Amino acid sequence: MRRILKTLLLVFSLGLTIVYMVLIWNLTFSHLLDAVSKRRALVKDVKQLSAQKRQNTVNSLQKSIFTGDERVKQYLGYRVMDTIRLEGHFHHIDFDIQPDKRSYCIKCHGDMPHKKVKEVRAFWNMHAFFMACETCHARFEDPAAPPVYKWYDRQSGQIVNSPVPHAKPGSYSAKIVPFERDNGNLVRVDSDQRIAFADEFIKIGSTLTEFHKSEAIKLIHQIDSKKPYVCEDCHRKENSILSLRDLGYPPERIASIESNEVVGMIDKYKIFFLPDFLKPGP
Repeated sequence: MRRILKTLLLVFSLGLTIVYMVLIWNLTFSHLLDAVSKRRALVKDVKQLSAQKRQNTVNSLQKSIFTGDERVKQYLGYRVMDTIRLEGHFHHIDFDIQPDKRSYCIKCHGDMPHKKVKEVRAFWNMHAFFMACETCHARFEDPAAPPVYKWYDRQSGQIVNSPVPHAKPGSYSAKIVPFERDNGNLVRVDSDQRIAFADEFIKIGSTLTEFHKSEAIKLIHQIDSKKPYVCEDCHRKENSILSLRDLGYPPERIASIESNEVVGMIDKYKIFFLPDFLKPGP
């Protein structure tokens, strides 16, 4: 009998302890579980709302793309992207600019070959869209045989009339290329023979020995000067490399190109200063 009473007392004590623990838990910690549960529900709602907003944005964008009528071409430096113009979109280009299928240089160096000088590389690459590389990189030192510069069509490579009078500044479908004099005859610097040699090198270059590869590269770059023309050689009123009038530029454009502002910008801003808050700290 005594053993039964002890057992009942033990069971009662355990039950009382459990009730006490539940009471303490509800009074002390249960609100934390509610907070966690509510927080999880809130995060879930926020994610669903964000996903819905993104889907609405995508739907609006797709609607603009598939229902728009006006198209725009964007030249990305390696291909032309034909897309729908979106009203007010900052990055669309307002004119059609075609890749150069004639160039002697860009097959290896690309449409935007200037990379080293960060301060002015964008300015130089901009010029590469309407000037063949040889215009700046091929020097002709013989004063008795000055070079002649003409326009060629980007697609066909044929010499064409100046596009300047009929197009917006910089949006030309042609490039300026120099002609050198050979026994009194004018010959394109980017001649068919040179282009054919460069194309052949691109095809079989990986199979050549290092010596023959080096010699081929030297021949391809034989027309390049170690010291290319600089901004001042064209952007000046006297002794300019280019005859802007012969290239079809009207007087007001010539005055703008020959003005001191362009050369001054490049000449003066050799050192660029960043605001202090952009400089990395210790």
